[in-house]
Amino acid sequence: MHRPAPRYRAIQLQLPPKRNRHVQTLLSSLWPGLGQLASGARRSGLFLALPPFVVVALALAALASPDRVARLAELLDPGVIAAVLVLELVFLAWRLGAVADAFRRGDGAIRARAAGLTAIGLVFVIVPSVYAAYLTEIAREAALDVFSAVEQPWQPTGGRTPDRLIPDDDLGPGTVVFSPPPSLGRFTVLLIGVDSGPGRSTALTDSMIIASLDPVAESVSMISVPRDMVDVPLPGGGSFRPKINSLMAYANNHPSAFPGAPSGEAVLAATLGQLLGVQVDGWAMVNLPGFVRVVNSIGGIDITVHRGFCDAGYREYGMNGFAILPGRYHFDGDAALAYARVRHALTENDFTRAGRQEEIVVAARDRVASGGFLANPAEFLTAMGQLVKTSLPPSALIDFIEPATHVTRDHVYRQVIQPPLVHSSPGDPRGSIQVPDLLGIHKLGVAAFPPAGTLPVGVATIPPDDGGATTSKLPPVNCAVAPTITPAPTLAPKPSPTPLPTDTPVPTDTPAPTITPKPGGGPTPSPDPTAAPADSSAP
Repeated sequence: MHRPAPRYRAIQLQLPPKRNRHVQTLLSSLWPGLGQLASGARRSGLFLALPPFVVVALALAALASPDRVARLAELLDPGVIAAVLVLELVFLAWRLGAVADAFRRGDGAIRARAAGLTAIGLVFVIVPSVYAAYLTEIAREAALDVFSAVEQPWQPTGGRTPDRLIPDDDLGPGTVVFSPPPSLGRFTVLLIGVDSGPGRSTALTDSMIIASLDPVAESVSMISVPRDMVDVPLPGGGSFRPKINSLMAYANNHPSAFPGAPSGEAVLAATLGQLLGVQVDGWAMVNLPGFVRVVNSIGGIDITVHRGFCDAGYREYGMNGFAILPGRYHFDGDAALAYARVRHALTENDFTRAGRQEEIVVAARDRVASGGFLANPAEFLTAMGQLVKTSLPPSALIDFIEPATHVTRDHVYRQVIQPPLVHSSPGDPRGSIQVPDLLGIHKLGVAAFPPAGTLPVGVATIPPDDGGATTSKLPPVNCAVAPTITPAPTLAPKPSPTPLPTDTPVPTDTPAPTITPKPGGGPTPSPDPTAAPADSSAP
């Protein structure tokens, strides 16, 4: 008897999906929660992936916003930087937790070859996070150094009797009385260059530049003050008889002579602001050794040289003489500092040097604005902490950094206080000095710092950056052969522009201060700040 073959029912076993722990770990290292989603743990994956996504979305929105520069400027505040550092540490812990959870949920033996994926994942997590935290900590320390001297501007109230407070009569009785500078809607800073390098027993005030930003017209005006100027009127009465470059140290050493002044830097800022008729909101001190490091950290700066010169005796910061011919150059830190400091070469002096220093300031700003600091951000941040110390709070810079980025070179105005606004006085017991024409200097300040919304008239601008080819090769230092001198181009005064529109009326006439003028006041200064002065006895 034939029996039918037995029928067997096919049984399909539902095996769990293969979940390689190393692959899941790698996925979660790329973005928290991806490994969990790949393993089927959707709820855990979304929980781990959502918070980082929100943070990244907010950051991208801030970068895409019209006021992104102002938003990024908030990172100048040490408190904000510290909060960012804490957030970075929390994010690192979050990512490590996501990686560990993905590894725990996976299957498979821990093999050496497969474990390489896990190691790569950990590298993706730890290395970028640690480097970001490192840069953030450097930025925080640099910001603490930069803003370590935050203070209010000095506004003296009432007069004083300096002859009683200062027995050696360094503060003279004064014959000129200025009214307080008017509010012009500007943001104005005194830039102080000090030299505390090798061989210096004290920090010398080598350069003083009043820089003022007009946020309405989006322009910047700069006036360099000669360091040997004397008899400068002081706020509150009296005048400072020695050279102006010693006022800062004098005020720091004699605080009782300047009641209520937070520092000698504040006294110097208020004094020069009164002299030029503009309110100075604060000061920023630049250290020359730090300047070299900052220029190197941004990859150097580009300068178009219009006047060649040669100084075989220049021996600053390791340089053994310095010479340059007209042309366009790419300077490293040492060459940029030499170009800004040489004053003993033929046709060069303190006044032409001041003009070169203004060019250096603009060139460095251009380089930073173009992203030069991204080449070595850690070095740039460290160098900035060594370079700058300011009395301005971070909030002041945050408010004005956006309009400052919109200033073009044709809206950068510069001038140097030089003859005939000052003249030498041979035989004066105070040494090589410059006696000021106070009325003429005040008129220069009124022209260079008009009310916000009005461009200066009759003041030279920084020459445009032609963007041509540059060279880093300097000519040999051979002063026996006079370098070729190309006169600086004559800059014609700009026509009077139509005031820019503002929400509030802008005064068109600044009331003149009460001044007792010096007899025989000088004529209107030359619009070319780089021209050689008529007085050849200048130091």
